[in-house]
Parts: sequence; structure tokens; C-alpha cells
Amino acid sequence: MNSVSSTLQFWRPRSAGAHAWLRAVVTTRHGGRSPAPYDTLNLGLATGDAPQHVHENRRRVQQALGIAPGNLHVLHQVHGTAIWDVPGPCPAEGDGLRTTVPGVALVVGIADCVPAFAWDARTRHLALVHAGWRGTAAGILAGALSHFLDSGSRAEDLHVALGPCIGPCCYVVSADVAAQFPPPATRSAAAGLHLDLRSANRSQAEGLGVLPQNIESDPPCTGCNPAQFFSHRRERGHTGRLWAVAWIDAGVE
Repeated sequence: MNSVSSTLQFWRPRSAGAHAWLRAVVTTRHGGRSPAPYDTLNLGLATGDAPQHVHENRRRVQQALGIAPGNLHVLHQVHGTAIWDVPGPCPAEGDGLRTTVPGVALVVGIADCVPAFAWDARTRHLALVHAGWRGTAAGILAGALSHFLDSGSRAEDLHVALGPCIGPCCYVVSADVAAQFPPPATRSAAAGLHLDLRSANRSQAEGLGVLPQNIESDPPCTGCNPAQFFSHRRERGHTGRLWAVAWIDAGVE
């Protein structure tokens, strides 16, 4: 965890730090103004929280990260596989964004689903996707990486970092959900069938040739860390939303 101000905090993938031009963060629940059960840095407008609280929380995040409001791109997420290029004509709905333009900030909202950062270290092509179980089963991360490869990226230059999400320790699913994933991503336990979204997304990246050492797939579990992260499952739907944000630093050549 890395403090930006006295109260606002962000999680950062370790691997992103190796690239001076890359900025990638996930918010925590600290530093906002929302009351319980959205306490305090809720960034989701569709949660039941007062809109004025959410807008103020978003303003604080933008200010702390130094991102102009016009450069912040937020989608209405629908658990699909649509990934849009920004800037450009971008529909309101989708679950992923990509860019090659410095200063353009990509955003996905999460509260258990996987925020997956993907980038080409050579071409500075950047993508950020929202991968819940539906998006993961449908291959949204594979779609982002395939676009890179189709655009001229080399597999050895690609990197993936998974952000805070619900871990297999806390994610019990029905048999019909588990059946949509290969056995390595599911296991049986006393509580039922456990799904490992981290493993499933890592497998997609490896399947497209991303080098194992270029995949960071051990983020914190949102379900196990109530002091730091919102968890839709842990709080039975009555909770806030985190933001994953990624952008190319315009000040780095």
C-alpha cells in the first residue's frame, strides 16, 4: 500500500514500477466522504450511495493522481468482452479500454472482479479490463492481448498485472459457474466449489505467449481485507466500488 496523501491510499502492481512511462493504481476504501456501508472512498454511482459523495470522492482521486477530468474514461460495465479504444468514439457500455495516447486515463470499477492491466513494454500500448467470472469465462483478457498481437506486438514484450480481487479462499460458486472453467481454476472444499479467477486469467495470458515472469497474478484478496477493499460478496451487495486506473505518463519520453 502506498500513501498519496495523509488519508488517500492506492495499491500499485509491483511490475508496473519497472516502466517509467506507466502509471497503474487501484484505490482503497480510505480517504473519501461516504458513510457506511460505503465508507469512505466509494467511487460507484450505482451503489445506493449519495451521488454528491461519489462525485466528491472521484474529484479527490483525480486530484491526487493529477488527472484532468476530461482525460478520465469510465464505462458502464456489463460483464461482457467489449474493449474500446480511447480517445475516440466510445459507447457508454463495455468492460475494457485501451490506448496509446499519453495522459488518457483508463478506469474500471471493481468490488471483487479482477482488474487486469496489460501493456506492451516496447510500443507503450496499454489496456485495462474488468474481468468478473463472466468476462473471464468469455476471455476478455485474452481479447485484449490478442488485439496487441494483431497490432504488431511481440509476445515477449507483453506484460499483465492483476489487481486486488476476490481470491479462491473466499469465492464459492455454483456447479454451473465452475463448469465454465478448466479444472486448475476450480477446486472442491467443505464449503463447496471454489473459483480462482487469478489462475484463470493467468492461463489466458500464458496461452497467448506472455512470459510467466511478465505476469503478476498474486494481488490481495478483496474478501480477506475488509479494512482496505470493498467486497460485493463479503458485504452481500451493500458496499462501494474501487477504481483501477491506468495511463501513460505524458511527461516521460
